[in-house]
Amino acid sequence: MNVSERRLCVFFEAGATRYAIEATSVVEVARATQDEETLRGHLAIRDLSVLLGGDPEERPGTIVLLDTSPSVAARARRVEGVFDASSHLVLPLPNRLVHLVAPVVKQGLVSEAGLTFELDAAEVPRGLPRQSKRVELATTTAPGPFLVFDTGPLHLALPLADVSQVASKGPMFNAAPGVGSFVGVLMHQQRLVPAFSLVGTEAEALLIVIELASGPVALSASRAYGVKTAEALGEARIVDAVATFS
Repeated sequence: MNVSERRLCVFFEAGATRYAIEATSVVEVARATQDEETLRGHLAIRDLSVLLGGDPEERPGTIVLLDTSPSVAARARRVEGVFDASSHLVLPLPNRLVHLVAPVVKQGLVSEAGLTFELDAAEVPRGLPRQSKRVELATTTAPGPFLVFDTGPLHLALPLADVSQVASKGPMFNAAPGVGSFVGVLMHQQRLVPAFSLVGTEAEALLIVIELASGPVALSASRAYGVKTAEALGEARIVDAVATFS
């Protein structure tokens, strides 16, 4: 590979989320101190996790100075290093994700290490709003069979025809910067699938991928019980996926 074909990016974590940004947009990476609020006494340090709609960063963290307008001194949890991203699989944002994280997040990068959100440096100063809209559970009746599962205190069922896969939360899942209904993104069949919680907590151990006409979504679940008939559902409520995600 020629040097000109390389695409160097700085990979780092802010909160529980993995990010990358082109190295040409990074002026400096510096160690932070516990109580440090400015970089060299004049540029305010901003928690990147808060700027992108999440919670305050763990301190001391690491400062990433971005070549933006205005300049941003962002506190990240840790910097993993500078790596060539030219061989990473690049995945575009589907429409549902565009409304949630664009234009600050411009695409997904996938390698053996997992899924990373690539930031658009020029858009970082504007940040992302903290989540407010929640996904409200809609229920229905259906003949079955069903996948029965738990999420938080809820005991639910999904028509099996709606279910594409039940995946474990692993490196191909990247958490959303804030805690709310939108909990992160799963790479599934070389697509970015937004994941949601019906109970407003961080993503649980399992992600149930649902195929909708508007594109796939994933539901967070703590436990899956397998396939059951309508007669065996007991108290499980049947999720109307189309109405829930309309």
